[in-house]
Amino acid sequence: MANRTAKELRAVTEAVFVAAGATRDTAAEMGEALVGANLAGHDSHGVIRIPAYVKAIQDGSLDPAARPAVIQETPTSALVDGRWSFGHVAARFGTNVAIKKAKASRTAVVSIVRCNHIGRLGQWASQASAEDVIAMVVVGGAGGSEGRMGQGIAAPFGGAERALSTNPISIGFPGGEMPDMLIDFATTVVAEGKVQVARAKGADLPPGCIVDKDGHPSVDPNDFYAGGALLPFGGHKGYALAMFVEMLCGAMTPGDVYNGAGRRGGAVVWAVDALTFRDRASYEHNADHVLRRIKRIRPAEGVDEVLLPGEPEARSARARLAEGVPVADATWSQIIDAGKLFGVDVEAVARNA
Repeated sequence: MANRTAKELRAVTEAVFVAAGATRDTAAEMGEALVGANLAGHDSHGVIRIPAYVKAIQDGSLDPAARPAVIQETPTSALVDGRWSFGHVAARFGTNVAIKKAKASRTAVVSIVRCNHIGRLGQWASQASAEDVIAMVVVGGAGGSEGRMGQGIAAPFGGAERALSTNPISIGFPGGEMPDMLIDFATTVVAEGKVQVARAKGADLPPGCIVDKDGHPSVDPNDFYAGGALLPFGGHKGYALAMFVEMLCGAMTPGDVYNGAGRRGGAVVWAVDALTFRDRASYEHNADHVLRRIKRIRPAEGVDEVLLPGEPEARSARARLAEGVPVADATWSQIIDAGKLFGVDVEAVARNA
């Protein structure tokens, strides 16, 4: 395990993806997104994903040169074709569309089809809250680290085999003087990327995260990749939220029409102008009141302070910008191998960053 600077990791990400066929602008977007996830402490959605995206480029399921486009719209809705570009690029584009429409019409919903893995959803909810827009971002039907639609990786409550994706949900609220609040979680106990991280470190998972291919509880991350399944958090409650996402992304979103055989689902961005019912001063005053009231709560025994959703990520980013991002040796080795496929000397790029 070695610490790498954010600058090094961005340079490596951009070099690999430019060599793989992406434009410099697209590669820069990917560098910002992946390294942003690492800085936030979500290594499962950071540079560990580079080898999987390279594999998707090689097998033709990801087009690194493609750019998304709006193919259907009304004043309050839009259907975005991701064109099998990097999912992060499609998500950023779709979120921008949702923000603009919410600003103009108070509310908007955007559905994204033909969309690969969109990474850490919190980035897109934060993109909206920075523009004074409340946004909920969900993605369903995108199981697997390559982000192919329709490959279930999670078992439903009471089930012993794969049927759902991790079906994550992220919601962002603008603050005033207080920082924006960010909610971001998978509807499974852990995201699939967390299993990747555990496997790369040679570590066990906490009990209750996965079952093996026979439906038996396991803590060995290798059992998941041998046909096991992730489990929903909170039993039937997490399962119900997973089904909420599944219906939005699998039924409302026309992925079955656009994605092709075996690639259902997509992403949905639901946006509301935070100033719909209040002027800015009133909204910010009340948002800050809510957030400060929670921060003043006396912590439980053994707890230093009550944290707001999104605070751990903000603190992680400050620390990692100063101290570097820890990257497992196995992950770094895989990134080096991914670079070699396109003639990129990853170690040299990192040294020269």
